[in-house]
Amino acid sequence: MADSLIKWIECSLAFRGKEQLFRELFEKHSSPEKALDHAHQSKLPLGKVSVGTAESILDNCRKSGVKIITLKDISYLRSFGAVPAPIVLYVKGDPDTLLSSDAVGIIGARHPSDYSVKICSRFSSELARSGRVIISGFASGIDRCAHLSCIRSGSRTVAVLGCGIGCDYPYGSLEIQKEIAASGAVISEYPPYSEPVRSNFTQRNRLIAALSSKLLVVEASAKSGCLNTVSHALTAGTDVFVIPPYQTDSERYRGQTELIREGAQIAFEPSDLL
Repeated sequence: MADSLIKWIECSLAFRGKEQLFRELFEKHSSPEKALDHAHQSKLPLGKVSVGTAESILDNCRKSGVKIITLKDISYLRSFGAVPAPIVLYVKGDPDTLLSSDAVGIIGARHPSDYSVKICSRFSSELARSGRVIISGFASGIDRCAHLSCIRSGSRTVAVLGCGIGCDYPYGSLEIQKEIAASGAVISEYPPYSEPVRSNFTQRNRLIAALSSKLLVVEASAKSGCLNTVSHALTAGTDVFVIPPYQTDSERYRGQTELIREGAQIAFEPSDLL
């Protein structure tokens, strides 16, 4: 079993950014070893994996209680639909939380207005009490508000990280990771303790969209990274809801205004998402 997981980890590192290619090779060859061998024989451009790296990652997971889910897990794969799923997903907490069929993704600005924080807290709390799992990206601002409001309501939430589990990012958030994992799940496609890289967060967005049956945008400017998550959601056919802008002429809410113009549904009450 350990040897098999090591191969899966090696493939996740070698095929980083080429998950769909790996999936095609895996479906053809039925094992990570054969998929990797085929890629090397075909001289496909893959990432370099240092000797012992995968073993070290597996050891870290065991010591920190992080579970490893792979593409061979059909239940896990189904939850991502057509989205290129990570070859390996690291999970702290209950992996079954990812299988919720009525999870709601809540996303927004890292430096939100007081209005947006108040709205986020209310929506997240009421949706959580209705039994919905709340999905968000564990960033500062709206993401953190969504996670904490859900926990305080006694429900489950899933934090999708843009760094490795156990990495203290945003700074001072390790205790929140533990709180989330106690009843829900903290997940990442990056090995434990991996430092955040800007491009990771764009990659992370596809997972937030894939795990959400509905997506709620609380606050977004015209250049907000939230719009990238919305794009993934729309591609997957997921319903997108938007909180009405507090000020329609403010750049702070420009992204919301444009989404509404393009046909996104307006969420006036949490019940609109139920």
